[in-house]
Amino acid sequence: MEKKLSMPRILKSIAPVIKKSSNLQDPIPQTLRTHCVSVRLNNAELHLLNTKRREKSKGEWLRMASLQKLPTIVPPINLSAWKTLGEINQKLNRIALHIDSKSADSKLTYTELFAVRIQIIELRQNLLNADIWSGPNEGYAENQTR
Repeated sequence: MEKKLSMPRILKSIAPVIKKSSNLQDPIPQTLRTHCVSVRLNNAELHLLNTKRREKSKGEWLRMASLQKLPTIVPPINLSAWKTLGEINQKLNRIALHIDSKSADSKLTYTELFAVRIQIIELRQNLLNADIWSGPNEGYAENQTR
């Protein structure tokens, strides 16, 4: 005669051993992602997703978007405006060094004042006309459609 072991009897005998020997309070941490969600997209939606996600994986980007934790997008720098402003900055620094090297009792000459004025006007004009974060395409402020 064969003796059959019943499953409830085995589980009852193992369960207390697992509880006593385990020092883990929660076998599945709360930060572990255990749920899966699938999404179906048409071609246009997939193209838009691929454009927006850049180097991120699709799932990672969708998770970040749903949690409203998308990384900020920094536009590329307009290099020509950056170079122009850098050159103006160097000229102003040279003028400031020249003025600082003068003795305390000597006054500024008209030539020095004129040089400072010209550089400040050039800096102001470039700051107003050039958008450092995009291509230089600023138009006039007035309404162009007449």
